[in-house]
Amino acid sequence: MTQQQARGEQGRNQRSRQAVIRLLRERGTLSRAEIARVVGLSPSTVSTLVGSLVAEGMVMELGGQLPPAGGRAGRPGTAVMLNPASGEAIGIDFGYRHVHVIIADVTHAVQIAKSAPLPADYDPSHGLDAATDLVRAAMDEAGTDPARILGVGVSLPGPYNRASALPNSGLIPTWSGIPVAAELGRRLHLPVVADNDANLGALAERQWGAGADIDELVYVKLHNTVGAAFVSNGRLTRGAVGGAGEIGHLVMDDKGPLCRCGNRGCLESYVGLPNVMRSLEPGYGDRITLRDVITKAWQGDRGCIRALAEAGRTAGRAVGMLCTILDPAAVVVGGALAAAGELVLAPLREAATAVNLPAAGSELRIIPAALGAQACALGAVALVLGQTGDPALTPTGSPVA
Repeated sequence: MTQQQARGEQGRNQRSRQAVIRLLRERGTLSRAEIARVVGLSPSTVSTLVGSLVAEGMVMELGGQLPPAGGRAGRPGTAVMLNPASGEAIGIDFGYRHVHVIIADVTHAVQIAKSAPLPADYDPSHGLDAATDLVRAAMDEAGTDPARILGVGVSLPGPYNRASALPNSGLIPTWSGIPVAAELGRRLHLPVVADNDANLGALAERQWGAGADIDELVYVKLHNTVGAAFVSNGRLTRGAVGGAGEIGHLVMDDKGPLCRCGNRGCLESYVGLPNVMRSLEPGYGDRITLRDVITKAWQGDRGCIRALAEAGRTAGRAVGMLCTILDPAAVVVGGALAAAGELVLAPLREAATAVNLPAAGSELRIIPAALGAQACALGAVALVLGQTGDPALTPTGSPVA
């Protein structure tokens, strides 16, 4: 073998090694046969790679066994997972009045979760400082070694342009154009990646929640704002500048209420949580909470039932139109309004089914999200684990000061 051929073979082996590590980070525990099928390597190559990683202490073989890949007949495969000691990822979720932090290891086990309240319309400097303090507190409490941190993922409300690494706009307009990843990286001395909240909610639900193993998926977040994310062939579709999924600004009625975007009758004007709550103020006062509304609705309060049902029906019309275009296998509905369960989901399904034109033989499935308030922070962790390769080749930056 010539020197050039040897270098080529070494490069192929290195890429294969990184692909196996990345897959285990994304999926968790797998058999060798599943690894070979997904990565597209021969079983013998995977066996050699896994053996090498086990010898290095990066991968562990578990005592239990997994069923044959894809449910096919055959012998069960030995379970393989990354060594939890090989690294951890941090997820940060900037909400409208909170910041949430999760630290999880490469096996997807959450080590710690912490939250801190923030004032309404907080400015970027305040939010970034609060997140930095919360990350440091979480690392101290969990006993996390900074040298093992693979990276930090950040969830932001509103569109995020990954090419420019800048938020485009959002409910907090002062964040538009702020280099959030760079600013947090400077504060934490760690590599930081970011994306919008709907994308990361979709990523978490696709990997660990209601959308697990569904390769064609629409995720809808009904929260203060309304957003969606599209998963096609198992991958997020972000659009040219990160604006894919901004369904909150689909115009449902051009003579409707004025929206913050400047148009009238946007979906968010009817379904965004502040607008739903505002519609109830004449009858219930301005101190009523969403939890109150949901509780009253389940107890039979007709006004609260109607408010939630109308939000569900309006959202359902938009979801049905999306499904006519995208033809997903399922729609996962998350966000605060999804906590109302069938009070929102039943009218949403009915309206979506009425306007959707499914492909022959397909049936639209609309299901509730499974991960609740942690979805976006978990998605930020998943973003890190899916982007980083071999820890031996991926610099983690300097320790947190």
